[in-house]
Amino acid sequence: MAIKMAARLLPAFRQPVRHVLGTTPAAVGTRRSNIVLTEGRLQEFMNAEISHFAQMCARPVALSQILSASTPAQVASLICEHLPKHFATRIKHLEKLPLWDTVPEIQEVHRILSDSFRNMRLVEQGPDLLPLTAVIQDLRSRHKCIIRLLASAVATLRSEQIIEEAFANQWLDDFLVARMSTEMLTAHFMGVQAGREDASGSCNGIVDSRCDPGQVCQQAADKVREDADCSSVLVSVESHACTASREMIEFSFLPQYLSIIVQELLRNAIRATIRHRSRAPLIGNTRDETVRVIVAADQRQVKIQISDNGGGIRPSEADRIWSYALSTFEEQGENASWGDPMGSSAFTSWADPLVGLGLKRRLGVGLPLSKLYTEYLGGTLELMSLSGVGVDAYLSFRRIEARGGAANFEASE
Repeated sequence: MAIKMAARLLPAFRQPVRHVLGTTPAAVGTRRSNIVLTEGRLQEFMNAEISHFAQMCARPVALSQILSASTPAQVASLICEHLPKHFATRIKHLEKLPLWDTVPEIQEVHRILSDSFRNMRLVEQGPDLLPLTAVIQDLRSRHKCIIRLLASAVATLRSEQIIEEAFANQWLDDFLVARMSTEMLTAHFMGVQAGREDASGSCNGIVDSRCDPGQVCQQAADKVREDADCSSVLVSVESHACTASREMIEFSFLPQYLSIIVQELLRNAIRATIRHRSRAPLIGNTRDETVRVIVAADQRQVKIQISDNGGGIRPSEADRIWSYALSTFEEQGENASWGDPMGSSAFTSWADPLVGLGLKRRLGVGLPLSKLYTEYLGGTLELMSLSGVGVDAYLSFRRIEARGGAANFEASE
């Protein structure tokens, strides 16, 4: 009853309480009313709404929905429809963690999401998108620390044996896939709202209708090798013409996310090569150290192969390579596995549950999250390891065809 009452009454109270939001006037609109609502009463309504929206069982926003929204108004409509229930669901997801309210980092994430839910519910909606733009810009800034906070929190819960590895993996997958979809949606909104286009005019928001995967891979390789730790290993990028058109490969895609995935795979390959090199005097290694990237395509899909001669993945770690709990405490220095770029004496805790998620400057998004991104983008990520030789990573993506300003795309739901 309280939930239904809150859902009915809250719209009438939205504007009078804008002074308690902690947001700019532009973020909440300018209409005025004579009704005044106290902060405590507002919070009661918000808590009821969070429970109400969380019961809607929100699924990750389908990438096809994001890409089919090509105007600011269309993306704004998606945002207003999906973000409140996703934030509410994520808040309740946090509360599923044992002892969540005793871990400062989880409490902080809970507060960030609660504030974002409240701002989304109180924002002025209408043809003027400036209030919504201000809210989205604010939440994107505040949400940047969420992954770092979750990493520390899950590490604490795992080290104290409060949660098991399997539970941590599934919990993080569920949380991060939902976060991934809303992050892409808000990024798309900001890009479309800003009218972001390149010189060729092929970009709309986060989508480039003429994405060149070879160029993306080359730029990713250049960026990774800017890191002093990775500069000693050469990276070769070879892009072939499409077998169907015999022309340069171009397809509608999201280049910034493709780049993130490729960077992570390159970092793993380069670090494996460096570790293998350190053992060369013992094993007599004279193998070519170049990490090779090959890009190819036909009329249906684009494929990227990243190969190294870094010694491969140890069989004992093959089943755990996609786990957030791959331990750097167990795997130190030259004994570190291919998928553990943090394997060094500089990190001595039980594990980094989010290996590679930007926790260190040198790391990308991590293998588990790379796989989540790839699958959300409708692709596959597979690894083939030859013990003592190296690893071949294979990325495959279905081609997106842009029709009538929208992308005809079948992605992971």
